[in-house]
Amino acid sequence: MEDKLNIKLLIGDANYPMVIDREQEEVLREAARRINDMLNRYRDTYPGLSKEQYLAMVALHNGVMNLEKVGMNDTAPFTERLQQSIDLISDYLDGKA
Repeated sequence: MEDKLNIKLLIGDANYPMVIDREQEEVLREAARRINDMLNRYRDTYPGLSKEQYLAMVALHNGVMNLEKVGMNDTAPFTERLQQSIDLISDYLDGKA
């Protein structure tokens, strides 16, 4: 049996009722808290903008953060350098260097 939970998340000035898996609750509530914190920071820093503009700024911020994290997980340059080092050591041990 699936363990579903009905919750309401307050993001900005709107409630979002959701049916979720119970194990998602903590992550979703934390995400909503972070969005609201960021909204409040933008409201304090840039007063007088529309709700849509604040939400767009938060979306842009989160998009940039996600892309930066994807870049941090790119191990290709390290893997390539590691392979070069392994090849150099192998060549040395084989008497080729």
